[in-house]
Amino acid sequence: MQAIDLEKQSERSMTGLGNLVDRTAPWLFEVGSWVFGGLTALNLVITAALLTVGPADIAIRISIAAFACALPLNVAGICLLRLTKDTHDNHLDDVALEAFQSAGFPNIEAYFPPAGQTQSLRQRRARVVLRYSLGLAVLSTALTMTGTVAALWHMAWWVGVELLAMTMISAVAVLAVLGASLPPDSASERELKRRYAEQRAHPTPEMSTQEQSNR
Repeated sequence: MQAIDLEKQSERSMTGLGNLVDRTAPWLFEVGSWVFGGLTALNLVITAALLTVGPADIAIRISIAAFACALPLNVAGICLLRLTKDTHDNHLDDVALEAFQSAGFPNIEAYFPPAGQTQSLRQRRARVVLRYSLGLAVLSTALTMTGTVAALWHMAWWVGVELLAMTMISAVAVLAVLGASLPPDSASERELKRRYAEQRAHPTPEMSTQEQSNR
């Protein structure tokens, strides 16, 4: 049986993931905007309530500090997603090029990518924006959760602990539902997974030689 080139398989997997991101980019931009919008609304509502309480104790101060740090991250995320999406949808790069060409700006084409590379550059821009937006969303979510737990801790410590526990239970439940909804592995898929595991555990001499040459 022919050995599987694990390195090429990994490269193709990364290429496939990149293609998936490119095709689902409009949906990811919409979901990201919705997430940042929801976090912003939650931050503003709770912060407004906490400001009326004042710096009563350390829990309130921690909560307000966390929300104050999360709010700029949410605004930055929304701006990144919306500006990039609007730039793509309205083809602002092409509009800017045509505007300067109409004005007779000399050698303006040198400041813009060639026509054949426009699409690839737009895809690269979308990937970069989505990657940084994901980091902003993770950090903002952590700060928002910290602020919410601290605000509830001000009421009673067990309320904050209860929120953390229910959040973890909800996350596990969502993952369990997603895992249960996946289709079962086919016979060919199980065979491929078995071959991958065997080849990683016992690499063939050809694979070892190829890995040394790649290094």
